[in-house]
Amino acid sequence: MKICIVGPGIMPIPPVGWGAVEILIHDLRCELEKAGHEVVIVNVEKKEDIVRQVNEATADFVHIHYDNHVSIVPHLNCRKVAVTSHCPYLESPNKWDVPYQQIVSQFLTSGADVFALSPGIANVYKRIIEQNAGNKNLRLTAEKVHVVHNGARTELFKYREKPVYFDRTLCLAKVEPRKRQRLFQEIESLYFAGNLADDQFDASSQRYLGEWSKQHLYENLTDYANLMLLSDGEAHPLVCMEAMSAGLGLVLSEFAHGNLDLSMPFIDVIPESLVSNRGYVQRVLVENAVKSVGMRDKIREYAEEFAWSNVVENVYLPTVDQIMKRS
Repeated sequence: MKICIVGPGIMPIPPVGWGAVEILIHDLRCELEKAGHEVVIVNVEKKEDIVRQVNEATADFVHIHYDNHVSIVPHLNCRKVAVTSHCPYLESPNKWDVPYQQIVSQFLTSGADVFALSPGIANVYKRIIEQNAGNKNLRLTAEKVHVVHNGARTELFKYREKPVYFDRTLCLAKVEPRKRQRLFQEIESLYFAGNLADDQFDASSQRYLGEWSKQHLYENLTDYANLMLLSDGEAHPLVCMEAMSAGLGLVLSEFAHGNLDLSMPFIDVIPESLVSNRGYVQRVLVENAVKSVGMRDKIREYAEEFAWSNVVENVYLPTVDQIMKRS
């Protein structure tokens, strides 16, 4: 099968540094090619160039990974098209601004299938479909909404049975208001890594480790006991899968646990009502670190459920085949 993947057109694929969507697209391409499929990536910014390059690719299936590009769907020669949105606030319609509401309306009328990154996101689309049942231009149905979550290159991550820093939690993410790192800088066991995009965050702190390269990430993530991600919006964060691949437990916000089995003892969720309670958060981080250090092999085993090889074989390609067989 020939598959064309459309990227945002903002940075290279693979990215030189940060860029979760670009990393996911690259890793997906690698796994699809391993499975014997031909993959073409179109990663340009201008929509007329996207349309031209996608049509020139003459692919059997087109997968768009940027919701701003959903408007190109009616202009594509290929009629087997899916769109994935990586918007972190998809499960929080109250946070959608007017431009994003307009993008969502284009999802309803474009004719493309939707690859939702989590069951919660899929349910949002289905509710919107129900609310627009009387819209004569509606082309999206519940049957065209599929849960297709992300994967991770689990094999790239170094794994230690015991961490170097058994009492340290790492917050690995772009430092920005959505991730809320600045609220937790006083927690002494918490270290931060990521490119800086929040002027209220104290970058002079010795516990701010700067931006990590991918190679540094692969080799050094396993040194920590657990990972914290307390964002106020996420879809299916890649960093959670990466952390588990390296043996780390997880302390997450209510918005950051998409697709994860919360019965796993090494995953703790901070209720949104308690996120601002620094003492409570610190206590959970410490308790989670102790638990997680003692079950790193189990964490690593669970991470394999999100290995790209597993996701492509058991989730991605079966969904694509389902779309291809539909008349």
